[in-house]
Amino acid sequence: MAAIAAEWWLKWLFGLIGGWLIVIVRMLWRKQRATELGIQALLRDRILRAYYHYQERGTITLHGLENVNKLYEQYHNLGGNGTVTKLVEDLRKMEVVDG
Repeated sequence: MAAIAAEWWLKWLFGLIGGWLIVIVRMLWRKQRATELGIQALLRDRILRAYYHYQERGTITLHGLENVNKLYEQYHNLGGNGTVTKLVEDLRKMEVVDG
């Protein structure tokens, strides 16, 4: 009888621990996904700001182009694409000036 009770309690305990682990993993996954989407949105915003800034100037600096390329690389790694890709391509075609 004691063995049956111990077995029941162990099953219950492992079920509880497994359930909590699932809840914790889901919560961490949601936070990670929200963080990735937030960073992607910030990168998109910085690329857009750079695009409008350099379009207004008519030229782009070497450092500005390097920065846009690095921002876009990480933006793309996070799954971003579409309109921003076209904007970055336009920036890459601009005349590069020093300063």
